Amino acid sequence: MLRWSIASVCMGGALEDKLRAAAKAGFRAVEIFENDLTFFRGKPRDARVLAADLGLEIVALQPLRDFEAMPEPLRAKNFERAARKLDLMHELGARLLCLCSNVSPEAIDDSGRAAADLAELADLARRQGMRIGYEALAWGRWVKDWPAAWDIVRAADRDNLGIVLDSFHVCSRGNPIEPIAALPAEKIALVQVADAPALVMDPLSLSRHYRCYPGQGDYPIVDYLDAVTRSGYRGPLSLEIFNDQFRGASAAAIAIDGMRSLRTAGEKLAAKRAARGSQPLADLPILPPSPMVEGAEFVEFTAGDAAARELVAVIEGLGFRCGGRHRSKDVELYSQGEINLVINRERAGFAHSFSLLHGPSVCALALRVDSVDKALERASALECQSYVGKIGTGEATVPAVTGVEGSLIYFIGPGEPGWRADFVPVTEDRPQGYLRKVDHLSNVVRRGEFLSWSLFYGAVLGLEPQPQIEIADPHGAFFSRLLRSPNGQLRIALNIGEGGATGVSRFLDAFGGAGFQQIALSTEDIFTAVESARARGVAFLPIPDNYYDDLSTRFDIAPDELARMRALGVLYDRVKNGEFLHIYTRTFQDRFFFEIVERRNYDLFGAANTPVRLAAQASLIDSERGAEIEFE
Repeated sequence: MLRWSIASVCMGGALEDKLRAAAKAGFRAVEIFENDLTFFRGKPRDARVLAADLGLEIVALQPLRDFEAMPEPLRAKNFERAARKLDLMHELGARLLCLCSNVSPEAIDDSGRAAADLAELADLARRQGMRIGYEALAWGRWVKDWPAAWDIVRAADRDNLGIVLDSFHVCSRGNPIEPIAALPAEKIALVQVADAPALVMDPLSLSRHYRCYPGQGDYPIVDYLDAVTRSGYRGPLSLEIFNDQFRGASAAAIAIDGMRSLRTAGEKLAAKRAARGSQPLADLPILPPSPMVEGAEFVEFTAGDAAARELVAVIEGLGFRCGGRHRSKDVELYSQGEINLVINRERAGFAHSFSLLHGPSVCALALRVDSVDKALERASALECQSYVGKIGTGEATVPAVTGVEGSLIYFIGPGEPGWRADFVPVTEDRPQGYLRKVDHLSNVVRRGEFLSWSLFYGAVLGLEPQPQIEIADPHGAFFSRLLRSPNGQLRIALNIGEGGATGVSRFLDAFGGAGFQQIALSTEDIFTAVESARARGVAFLPIPDNYYDDLSTRFDIAPDELARMRALGVLYDRVKNGEFLHIYTRTFQDRFFFEIVERRNYDLFGAANTPVRLAAQASLIDSERGAEIEFE
């Protein structure tokens, strides 16, 4: 029967904590790495009892290394070592021993001898009712590819000997995937699953530090699983991840991420099989469908009175006007075009607690979805924490799940204006501004959280990840990955903080954690929007004059338009026939800033200008600090 499994090496901590985390996340099978037993406080039989009590089957013990095709006396010592491992497996209750292809410099290049050794080991294992699985390591001495491992397994010709397939070793070596479908199912001992980014790096270093869960990297995991299941294999599909961040994180969180990744991969596999007309895989539970995210309904800020007044001055300067005040809470709604910004000054409840931890900040994001029930069902199936706040009589209930750093993601269905009815309309005699929609948002997250939040947005909300890019900062560098909804109406950039004095690291320090740093708003006339905002006192980020001198050499821009960009501080990018004009406000209390963008047949984000923005922000901070020191 197909079932999701996880190797203990994926998680950090003690073995008992790993087993509990795996069971709580919904796994029913585990692989045990022998190092975990070495540091286990009990006996192997105690681990077997604990696993059984948690409803976990121990499907394999890992690994037996540098075994096959060795010269004497090493060969004899290897069989003694293997016999002890089989005794250990008997006590542990495992029935499969995984054998990695030899990496020793003393290994002999003789596939016939390797097959003979595997045959003898399989005979030894049969006496205890056990099986041997042989796996080609991508950095093996002589056996590096699964077809070579399969040739040796086939030559050994033992019914309790099979091949272990690992997507990392298959994909990192560029091995063929489609021929896996032709393997005899009974000769596949175990299927392991791991993704990785498409980095140019030796396989050993890539494996030890950068493996990740399916969907967090760039490998064709769904094609791999499709080939495996078409072979007729119906055993465990087991995550085997070596990753520094995973081992340093909570075992419970990593186990939940693992289950999310496998269930999402299973969903994509089911879609691939359905498109081909194949029967569904009855063994794998069906995941509720992703909601269709139609865009951002509102962005909620939390701030105390003084900071709220300052923030209101900024957003009113950007052309927003107060559309209503909450019936029972100290909350105001500011609107412009299709953009809604909520300012929460409450002195109790979620937003207040968030403000105490992080200061003035974005505490919630509300998303328009095609079905709230579908969104909640999906989130629940993927172990998301739900939230419903305190509401007054007759007020709307807006369900939410927990997002980055404990912020909230609200779900609002089509034709559900209920949340707006909670605000008493305010009539203001002010002209409407020039901003139209929320174009995109940016989350700054710690490096150890990057993969988790990338997976969250993809698995729970159905956002599609784009390739990761590296961006230069005056004080270092950081990495960024964009995720977007299928309709392109919600775009969230994840930026990784690496430490030091980079812009994203300064945000993490000032904010006291991860969160929303950038709110980009679209317009159809950036010059008029900026001129209007400047006239109302909005302070924009000053851009060095040299930038515009360089711009004139790179692009053919009309002199009048270039002069207007220079005067206002508007940045520019062009790709083919598309143009992008954008500008940034000064950072609000070192936490977040607004961006105004105008797109002219352009679907990117002006990444070429990000180093200019970062340098300008760093320069502004340095000058402000210098002024403070001089004043003192």
